[in-house]
Amino acid sequence: MNLVKCPNGHFYDESRFNACPHCNGASTGNIAVTVPLTNSSSSDNVTTDFNASASLKPQGMSLQDAVNMTTGGAQTPVSVTTVGDDPQTVGYYKKDIGTEPVVGWLVCVEGPHFGEDFRLKTGRNFIGRASNMDVAIVKDNGVSRERHSIVLYDPRGNQYLVAPGESKELCYLNDEVVLMPKELHVNDMLSMGETKLMFIPCCGIAFNWDQIKKEAN
Repeated sequence: MNLVKCPNGHFYDESRFNACPHCNGASTGNIAVTVPLTNSSSSDNVTTDFNASASLKPQGMSLQDAVNMTTGGAQTPVSVTTVGDDPQTVGYYKKDIGTEPVVGWLVCVEGPHFGEDFRLKTGRNFIGRASNMDVAIVKDNGVSRERHSIVLYDPRGNQYLVAPGESKELCYLNDEVVLMPKELHVNDMLSMGETKLMFIPCCGIAFNWDQIKKEAN
């Protein structure tokens, strides 16, 4: 069986018809797609493998309906394989040195997480109460659940910044409210809710991971 689609969007069996029977025998012209189907017995599944399923069926008709129309209405399941994007984004350093290294820490000096440290990585580090945040302040109900604030490291500029998040609650840098991105320096204090975090950088003039990256190349 050769299932094809005519220019008007109809599917039909090319091995049985020279032209689309739904178009009253009109010429099919350039056939857009030929989809091989295998059906060794009446109990076997009909399997079709193609990459652009959304563009192959007539508007308003599912692919299964199109197959049913061609196979006489038999409710034959169709398996469709699509190709999507790779869901993983490769980090700035991972491609060259195999991992995304720590670039600094936030150390809790006041609040429910007293004495604990939180690792910072390249790019944006979201701070919030939810466990999936990069810096998860899960014990402080005064911290917004998601994206209370952001600490970021720019590897090209070798610069640390703190920025407001998406919360209506405020973040403070050395007791000054953060309303726009501000540069971070060693031992700076970030305050939110009942929590105070001291910033400890890893990268600077004496050392940064770009040195290792260049050696790896």
